[in-house]
Amino acid sequence: MGVTRDRVRGMFLGKAIGDALFMPLETKTPEEISLTHGRITSYIRPDGHKWFNGRDAGTWTDDTQLTLVVAESLIAQGGINLDDMALRHVESMRNEGDLGFGGSTRDAIKKLTAGLSWSESGKNDKPGRGKGNGVAMKIGPVGAYRASPVWNTLWVENRSKAIEDIVRFTLMTHYTKIAVESALAQVSAVNYCFQDSPGTFSIDTFVSCVAKMADLMNYRSSAAPEDSLPGRLLSLGKLDFDGLHAERIIGLFGGGTCYVLNSLPFSYAFFLRNPGSIEALYDVGNAGGDTDTNAAIVGELLGALNGTSIFPQHLIDGLWQRERILNTADRFCDRFRIKD
Repeated sequence: MGVTRDRVRGMFLGKAIGDALFMPLETKTPEEISLTHGRITSYIRPDGHKWFNGRDAGTWTDDTQLTLVVAESLIAQGGINLDDMALRHVESMRNEGDLGFGGSTRDAIKKLTAGLSWSESGKNDKPGRGKGNGVAMKIGPVGAYRASPVWNTLWVENRSKAIEDIVRFTLMTHYTKIAVESALAQVSAVNYCFQDSPGTFSIDTFVSCVAKMADLMNYRSSAAPEDSLPGRLLSLGKLDFDGLHAERIIGLFGGGTCYVLNSLPFSYAFFLRNPGSIEALYDVGNAGGDTDTNAAIVGELLGALNGTSIFPQHLIDGLWQRERILNTADRFCDRFRIKD
């Protein structure tokens, strides 16, 4: 089936819809969500939220903000250009503010603002830095670029440079091995969804692709330790998704916290349980944890695989800056020769 304009639009919409839909519930447990709101399937205001209080229903956060930064840089440069990417991160924080940046991203952008090179800005001695999902949440457009005819030429001509670009992009804000693994995995996940179709989608092939790509730096995917990100991604292939309960996924992957070792396999598990239905998006967000990012990742994959029709009209209509999202998607398609 391959990448199309509608599926690129779906990817961008899915990212923003998932982000906005579950922004008010970030850090909540499934029990807290159920007790207060029941099952969330429509936008709500984040009243009383410790970070987002006062925002309107349907407003997205840094997940979408930085995804748009990445997309705009790719459009302007025709590929990954770290000088431009760094500049746009700085400009976004200056012009749009901090819409929820994690500590690693915030620290790196401050260093970039002060004039430090992108090759050094991601280094951080603070405990826990560089291990969150700040790269996986914004790298979706690189997965769409990977699916385009333009990237295919680059991949054939210089595969090593294509991989190096993703690694350097990651290290700009998250200078850790697990961040690189998460970036490579999500690029592969998005690309696979574009290349397959809802009728032929293979869980086993998806898992094999993302786990192998995540472990590319080690070249040993079949032997990845169980407590590593590639190992956890491989473990998805052992799950019986027929009848797999949300509670089981929550228990397996640490409740979907912002630690990428938890959040990425957690999000993939909910997506793989129901890749052709909007229920996958509702399920992952109502399962608690880093709700907006987990839902943004799942929404991105749902859109890339199924196109815009997967999303109910009320979620599209109520989305903050919807026209900006769609305009970016269309210009992305024009730049990378993605047809209707």
